[in-house]
Amino acid sequence: MTHSSLVGRILGGLLAVAVSCAAGAADLRSEVAQLIRNARIGGATVGVSIVDMESGAALVGIGAAEPLIPASNMKLLTTGAALVTLGPDFVFRTELVSRDGALIIRGSGDPALADPDMLADSVSGLTPDGLLTALARSAARAGMDRATQIIVDDRVFDREYVHAGWPTDQLDRHYSAPVSGLMANRNVLSFFISQSESGASRFSMEPTVGFVQRELVNRVRASRDGEDRVGAIRPLTENRFTLIGEVAGRQPVQARITLVEAPLFWGRVLAERFASEGVSLSGVGGEVARLAGADESLDGGTPLAVVTTPLVDIVRICNVDSINLYAEALLKRMGHEVTHEPGSWSNGAAVVRMVLADRLGPEAASMTVVSDGSGLSRQDRVAPSVMTGWLASMWHDDLAREPFVASLPTVGEGTLQRRFRTIRVENRVLGKSGTIDGVRALSGYLVHEGSGRALAFSILINDLPATGGMDARAKDLHERIVAAADRWLTQEAARGRVTAYGDEAR
Repeated sequence: MTHSSLVGRILGGLLAVAVSCAAGAADLRSEVAQLIRNARIGGATVGVSIVDMESGAALVGIGAAEPLIPASNMKLLTTGAALVTLGPDFVFRTELVSRDGALIIRGSGDPALADPDMLADSVSGLTPDGLLTALARSAARAGMDRATQIIVDDRVFDREYVHAGWPTDQLDRHYSAPVSGLMANRNVLSFFISQSESGASRFSMEPTVGFVQRELVNRVRASRDGEDRVGAIRPLTENRFTLIGEVAGRQPVQARITLVEAPLFWGRVLAERFASEGVSLSGVGGEVARLAGADESLDGGTPLAVVTTPLVDIVRICNVDSINLYAEALLKRMGHEVTHEPGSWSNGAAVVRMVLADRLGPEAASMTVVSDGSGLSRQDRVAPSVMTGWLASMWHDDLAREPFVASLPTVGEGTLQRRFRTIRVENRVLGKSGTIDGVRALSGYLVHEGSGRALAFSILINDLPATGGMDARAKDLHERIVAAADRWLTQEAARGRVTAYGDEAR
């Protein structure tokens, strides 16, 4: 056989592989289009993008260039941008210092401070109560027995605690927790309500706050039908709480509620803890706790305690459990880091758009609306093609890839715990779901464990009718599309093929 004929056979074989792969992608596009037509989701808007990480080729692009509401898929942009902007080694630091007779608590915007779930997973063995008490004991152990007051330095963030685009009728719910430079216990109070032996209701709270307990009104009654229906309410602008509803048994039922003016609230809580540990506060103008003034100089002082949280831990909790507060804290912290001004939704969003422009180009940034960091705002807009482009950029980032990919839940974990139960996939799914009224989203990666080959996918459904069954149908469509991509990936990985095409489906 001549050299030229051998080369011809090799080139012919490669061309056959490319043609076969392109045909396979066309089949996948057709299958996804048919799945959308058969979904029975009442005229909802569907955008789908599936991209091969190996070649960068768009395998599926149906409505992929249309900016849509991403719901909690917004957290993929926020957490990725935080890893890029702050660096994977970044650590949040909350400091307690004594200075000029006062105690200063310096917040860093750490959303995990005294987080019960984070503490439960740590080696410290502390609870939120235990951590707050430990902070107070640090002053007592340093020999302090009196101070003028506690100054809460929360100026790493602005004092716009609640986003203007969040649903106003849900601001007391835990997923709408206020975002502040000093946070604790996810900026909520948790009440655990049960029946006593006499049948009357009783409660405990986390963390324990004496001044709240003294003012709290308990209106919970014994359940007449064996069902638990309990909650907590408060006035719009005050931290005065009332427990309501019915409780059926002795097993505690949790009710969570957000706080008003959270930094000052936690300052008062710390003042209470200091007093219990023998550090009396004389107060200034009748106040034992206050917020730092806008231009007040509070540098220096004697360190008493430091609490740290690694960024990678926060990114992981943010994506696995979809904690809105964590995403918003990351957004504001990026804004502070780049501008050296108090972090805000405005400067944090500008940083995310800047990172998007740097990685995906100015067009991707200009078509993306970053209103908040969590996706709770209905003003957010991301095109599925931008989402998969972003996922691809993170996949190929030598520094950020490992912590970012590790932060995504897999099937049976976190927000994907109940997904893919009836529709099975062979490859590993790493993804982020998203849900607000009329929106169901699922984006992430499919990874072939043997070869490491991967696809990025983004399936955004908007305008979903509120009629019965639509939620299940939308999630079913998500999973059927991912399953179709899963079959394509399995087949291509088995053939060991490299894709070499890039036209987007229309």
